[in-house]
Amino acid sequence: MRILSLVALGLVCAFASVGGYETDVEDEAQRNTAMSANMNNYIDVVMIQVGPWMNTHLVPMALPDVVEGFEHRPILITYHGELALTNGVFHTIHSVGRNGNAMMHYDRQLLRVAVGANIRQLGFTYDYSAHIMDLGPTGFVDVDVATMTFTSEFIIDLTDFYIWMQDFRLTNMGNLSIRFRGNILVDWMANIFVNIITTVFRNTITNVVSNGIHDFIQATLDDMNGRLRGRAITEQEAAVLVEQLKKMLTN
Repeated sequence: MRILSLVALGLVCAFASVGGYETDVEDEAQRNTAMSANMNNYIDVVMIQVGPWMNTHLVPMALPDVVEGFEHRPILITYHGELALTNGVFHTIHSVGRNGNAMMHYDRQLLRVAVGANIRQLGFTYDYSAHIMDLGPTGFVDVDVATMTFTSEFIIDLTDFYIWMQDFRLTNMGNLSIRFRGNILVDWMANIFVNIITTVFRNTITNVVSNGIHDFIQATLDDMNGRLRGRAITEQEAAVLVEQLKKMLTN
C-alpha cells in the first residue's frame, strides 16, 4: 500500500536523478509554475494505483465481534434485548483519491509531504443475531461507507533516503448504507438495528479500520527503509535536487 511510500519514493527518485533527466525536470518546472498544482497532478496519478493495491494487500480485514444491548417500548411494556455482530469483514475499497491540496516543503535536506486521501465506497459484512423475548432473528448485514477521509504527513531525509510518518489521522467518515439479508425484520427492529450498527461503526469500526491502514502504511515504510538503507545520494545528486526544489518552491 503506497498512499505515502509511492509519493515519497517517486519524489526522491525524480528529483535526485541526474544526467539527461535534469533538462526534463527543468522543462517540467517551467511548464507548471504552481507548487500545489505540480504536487496535485503527481498525487492524482499515484492515487489511481492505490485503490487496486489496497484491495490486493490490505483487504479482506477481520473486524471485532460486537454485542450491543437495546430496548423497545411499543405501548406499556419495555422489551430488552441484544444484538450480536460477528464474523465481521472489511472486504472492499472502490477507489482512493486525493483530498485537498498535496503540499511539499523542503528545508535543510528534509522533504516534508502533506497529503490527504479520500477512500471511497468501503464495503463491510457482519453476521447478526438478536435475542428479545421469543424473537431471535439471524442473518447477515452489508454495510457500505461512502467515504473515509484521512490526512497524513511524512518526511524524507534526503541524506540517506530514510522515510518516516509524521502524522496520520482519520478526519471524516461519510454516510452509511445498511442492508439486511437472510431474514425479514419487523420495522421497529430494523430501525433499532440500523441505529445500533451506525453507532458501532462510528464509534468502533472506524478506529479499527483507521488503525489497520496506519499499521499497513507503517509496515510499507519500514520495508522501504530496509531496502533503501545505506543508499546515500552523491553531492551532485544533492545539488540537482536542491536546485529543482528551490525552483518549485519559489514559483
